[in-house]
Amino acid sequence: MDLPNTLGMSLSPRALRRALVASAATVLLSLLISSAAHACVSADQTPISGATLLVDGAASSTYAVEVCKTPTGMTQVYNFSINTDAAAAGKVFTISFDILAGDRAVSAEVYGKVRSFTVVDKKVTIVAVPIAMTQINGPPNAGTTCALPETPVGVCQTNPAKLTGGVRYTTASGTARPDDALVGMFVGASANGYQVGLQGCTGINYGSAAFARASQSGDTRPGDSNPGGSLSSGPVLTVEMNGPHFQDDGVTLNNGTLEAFMPNALLASCVGGDAEAAKAGLSVTRTEGGTTTAVGAAGFTATAEADGLRITVASVSFSAPTYKMSFKKATLVAKPSVTFTKGKSFKVSAAVKPVSGVTYAISASKGKTTKKGTCKVAAKMVTCTITLAKGSWKVTVTPKKSGKAGTSATKTIKL
Repeated sequence: MDLPNTLGMSLSPRALRRALVASAATVLLSLLISSAAHACVSADQTPISGATLLVDGAASSTYAVEVCKTPTGMTQVYNFSINTDAAAAGKVFTISFDILAGDRAVSAEVYGKVRSFTVVDKKVTIVAVPIAMTQINGPPNAGTTCALPETPVGVCQTNPAKLTGGVRYTTASGTARPDDALVGMFVGASANGYQVGLQGCTGINYGSAAFARASQSGDTRPGDSNPGGSLSSGPVLTVEMNGPHFQDDGVTLNNGTLEAFMPNALLASCVGGDAEAAKAGLSVTRTEGGTTTAVGAAGFTATAEADGLRITVASVSFSAPTYKMSFKKATLVAKPSVTFTKGKSFKVSAAVKPVSGVTYAISASKGKTTKKGTCKVAAKMVTCTITLAKGSWKVTVTPKKSGKAGTSATKTIKL
């Protein structure tokens, strides 16, 4: 008999147990450690010295951070772990450390609420807030139930303020590559475990099919597989999550959170526009138990920030949902219809036939010299003007929509 989940769908006991037990076996970063444990959990990991921790902007004698480098393998990551307690809830933790020579920091995956993630040379800084989460912290069938009342699947623990995570790295330091656009991307979640995959971005390898093959033995570390199955032709960020139905009391429903941030450089590479353009073409779906449903506007928020796009799902029910954030490629704005006119005092005007939702900018170049003018809407025409000096100038009117520049209209004018 199938057992109902919290969304009214159904997962077989075998599928549910496989999803939860596999995640309990091997999850990225320090997912299964307790709040008092350490990031370096195996002998082949390297402790990183010099990490600093600020709590609400000040040094703390109560909390400490440990950072550990995982060796080259399916997931190359600098783990971090903080000895949080219940009193840590709501506090702002700032974690900073230097990665080792020869490594290049890329993206972050965190169990907590991330405010910011920055990489400056070798310095990595994460600002995050601990959040409550219910996780499986023991072997399956250990006598305690928390996923379903009739199916013991493991020992559960609800931590009121969890904050662990890690920063992915590559060893191709010094060579520019397409996936450098990943720098600054992060995912933050409250869950038992999650995996991340990014598809449809030329030259970017994040959650590849090779990892999917390697993960068939049950490894569910984020990024180690290709969540959602086959590769996509368009930009899709996939987060495959899992967690118990209930908190450790076996009664209270367990709800998690999900947040993803894609920096402008990544959006430009994948979508062809900035955060506004990506937001305009964004759709979100949730798949569980073989059923896919659209997540409506009330189910997520997308915020175009100065540095990129933040996508938040404030309430995630379990046990094994997959969220897909799909983007439409930004459409190149067509070349505008422009009439250029030479005026007095070396002034050049451009009358532009406007298109709804499109803005215009005028500029001119002569050798290495460039100048900018202004564009104003007057009646049903856009008038752009620019004042230049004597000489031969290339005057350009560029259309722009949702952060994406289109094909420019140009004319060489001799003054």
